[in-house]
Amino acid sequence: MKPYSFLILCLLTITAHAQVLDKTVFNVAYRYTGRNVLQGGLSYKINNSSKKSFVAGASVLYTSIESKARFLPEASFHYANRDGYLFGVSLNPYSIEPRLGISLFNFIYLNTGYALPIHREKYFKGLTFGVQVNIAPVKNSDFYERMRLIQ
Repeated sequence: MKPYSFLILCLLTITAHAQVLDKTVFNVAYRYTGRNVLQGGLSYKINNSSKKSFVAGASVLYTSIESKARFLPEASFHYANRDGYLFGVSLNPYSIEPRLGISLFNFIYLNTGYALPIHREKYFKGLTFGVQVNIAPVKNSDFYERMRLIQ
């Protein structure tokens, strides 16, 4: 019985892993938030709807602060609808940034926002803009919106 139990556990793990990867993307971004910032991380589409996307992400920001390279964690949450409008917020140790933008099939995000400093050192502040590319690790990912050719 033990070999069958192990086999069933392995199959369930592989299936769950495939479903998680199907809704996950790697992202690479450039942002200007009062300074130049490079970003890399993972995003996960929480829902299954094809008309709207709720996405949560975790990433690492790379920037220079006081002539030293710094790596900072960031969490982000956003909503994108079928029309391509993007609404969201990101949080890092230095600021909260509400964002507005456009989503091109959940593949490319063009956004702008305003960084509100939450730390006494105001490294991130003011108007922001950015471009993000989402790269799926699997073919035919559910993360991307499907192209509507005929309605």
